Amino acid sequence: MNEKSRETVTAAHKVADKLAERGHFGQAGLLRTVLSETHPRSVFLSTLREACQVVLTAIEAIDPVCAGFVEELRLEVDKRLTADHPPN
Repeated sequence: MNEKSRETVTAAHKVADKLAERGHFGQAGLLRTVLSETHPRSVFLSTLREACQVVLTAIEAIDPVCAGFVEELRLEVDKRLTADHPPN
């Protein structure tokens, strides 16, 4: 794992800690599980994709006018965060 990847994983662990601090134990546990090196890349990507979709749904609920823009983002998230899409 290169230095940038280690920094990303460290930052993700901090996010999991924040989730747990705020009472979101299930989500924190899921993130920690995905971050463990025993899980394949596809599990991490699907979890990240799901998290992005939740955020996009929240944006859409707050501002329904953005529905078209949010749908474009959904498609882009799905396109980029699938196991068969090569990393950049």
